[in-house]
This record gives sequence, C-alpha cells and structure tokens, in this order.
Amino acid sequence: MKRWVILWVSLLSVVLLFSPAGATKKGKIITAGDFFPEFSFPMTLSRGEVEYLGLPTKFLGLLKGDAFSLKDIQADVLVVEYMNKHCFSCQLQAPVMNQVFETVGKDPQLRGKVKFLAIGVGNTQTELDSFKAEKKIPFPMIPDSNFKAYEAIGDPGATPFTLIIRKSDSGMVVARAKIGLTKAPGVFIKGIQDALRADWATLAKQQKDSSFQEAKAKKLSLRYSEEELLKKAQESMFSPKWKLLKVAKVKLPDDEEIYVGEIQAGGQKSNLFAKLASRAPICDICHATHFFFTFNEKGMVVNFLPLKVTKLDNANWDAKEIETMKGRLVGRSILQPTDFNPQVDAISSATMTSALIVDSLNKAKGLYDGLKGKGYIK
Repeated sequence: MKRWVILWVSLLSVVLLFSPAGATKKGKIITAGDFFPEFSFPMTLSRGEVEYLGLPTKFLGLLKGDAFSLKDIQADVLVVEYMNKHCFSCQLQAPVMNQVFETVGKDPQLRGKVKFLAIGVGNTQTELDSFKAEKKIPFPMIPDSNFKAYEAIGDPGATPFTLIIRKSDSGMVVARAKIGLTKAPGVFIKGIQDALRADWATLAKQQKDSSFQEAKAKKLSLRYSEEELLKKAQESMFSPKWKLLKVAKVKLPDDEEIYVGEIQAGGQKSNLFAKLASRAPICDICHATHFFFTFNEKGMVVNFLPLKVTKLDNANWDAKEIETMKGRLVGRSILQPTDFNPQVDAISSATMTSALIVDSLNKAKGLYDGLKGKGYIK
C-alpha cells in the first residue's frame, strides 16, 4: 500500500511540474520549456484559413466576435509568429517565413503536421490584409489590436517573436522561442524538425532563458529620479485654470502607482490624477515609450506629457507632433475605450508608438476603479 502511495505522489508531482496552468506567470515572457497559456483568439479567419488550420467544422459558421484557441488547430507543431506591419525586422522576415512555409509544404515528413499562424501585435485587420497582400503571406494572420494576445505571453518588448510549439495531450509546450530577425530559413526548419522528434516532457524540461526578461527590463529603464518624476507629475497637472495645492504618489491594488494632486478652481477643490505609463516597444529595434497622462475625477483626460516618445529611426517626436497627439487625447474619457485607427490616431512615422499610447488609455479604467475604491474619487 505504501508503495502505491509513493507512486501516486510521484505521478502527481510530474503532472504539477508540467502543468500548463502554471506555465507562465503574469508578466513573465514565455520561452522554450513553457506551456503556451490558455487564450482565445478572435475569429477573423476566412473559410479557407479555417480549413487550412484544421479547425473543427463548427468554426466554419462562426461570426466575428466568436473565438478559437491554438489547441483547436489540427497539427503536431505550430509555428506562431508575433509581428507588426510597421516593424522593419518583421518586413524583412516575411519572405523568410514564406520560404519556410513552402519548404514544409513540399516535405512529406512535415506536410500536414505543421501549421503556421501570424499574430499582428497592435495591428488592425485592415493593416494585416494590406501586409498579407504586399508580402504575399500564404498562411493566416489574425489581429491583436488590443495587445491581449501579446500580453498573454508576457509582452516580450520585441517583434518578430517566433514560437515553435509542440502539441500534446498535456498541453502546448514551446520547443523554441526566437526574438528578432532570422535571415536563414534553415534555422526554423531545424527547429520544426527537432520539435517533431522530441517528446513533450523533454521539451518541458528545457532550461528557461532569462535573457528575454533582462533585455526587456533594460529597454524599459527610465533615467529619472523619484524627485524628477514628481516634478513631471506636477507639470502634467499644471493649468492656469486652477491652483495646484499638493501632489503625492499613492499605491493602488495590483501594485499600481499613480500621482494624486489636489487642485482648487474658484471655491471648489477636487483631485487630478497623473499616471506614468511605460510601455516596452513593439519592434525589436525600437525604444520604449514613457509618458504621463492626466485625468480628472470624471475620467476625462486633461493632459499628455511625454518623457520619451519616438518615431522612425528612433527619433524623438517634435513639438508639433506632441501637440497633435495631445489634441487627440485631451477630452477623451478613460472610461470609454476606443478602437485605435492608424489612419486617424497615429502620428506620421510613429504608428507603433501611437498605438501603445492609445492602448494605455484604453486600459486605464482599472486605475479609475482603484482610485474610487481608495476614496480619491467620490
């Protein structure tokens, strides 16, 4: 009896060790040996794309707004590329991925066992359609305009981010994870072949690569002291329309920090709130984005103050571009998220940065709720 108990405990330990549920912690960048998290993608696929991925026939009748997950795809190995239409390295890697796709299709040992899917980080369907046509992409591409699919794998801070995933009954384990441009198709072909040959338990035991996390932290570093950030928060709250009485940084649930300022206009006192938003870049050669956005007790944005916002070639925005973005944000409510329209909302040559800025405001309702819970908003 004792022997059976020991055996049962050992088996349970193995299951827990390789459990997909605990594969990736929030904020941790997925890497080889991790399980791909449970995540539902919006159904934007055409009938032909649904059939290519081998999704169950029920998906053929799905309308926009329905969803599917990677585990629904019929394949032994998935090649999933997180990319962005405006990312230079992604543009260069497109023909490489096309060649890998073609090679797999011609190989009887790989054909039918391997499926490809691209995820457009911060992109709309329209952007992906134009990229697909321009680069002649032969496999499905789905939009991730709200960055949720990207955040589900830890917001890596770079594209292209290519995953080779091995499917198993125990979950979907990442066999290989690659950030940045890969010029040689053979690198991916070998990764696919290795993933097919290996068993999932061996793949799950791979030593975790911490370099992705370290590189992201380095990109996000901001050379401002606490005193300097406080002054910037005060600057973001300044207006000739009111008197700024005091400003202090407070902590909200989930370790969120925000600056709370008390203002007086006429005989009325109220609060303003300045949030420092720091976003890792979308592309592998881009810089991080840092800015303050300030809103009032009604959730209305009253100011936008950039600390580091860049465009093509990592050049800083000029004064006119900053004022243009400010004009698009001020007056917007953080309680009503809006879809990012690159044709309307983006600064020229700064579409990725613009998308990050708008997305930060779209995700700010949680700040408002936290402030309300703390009594700063009546």
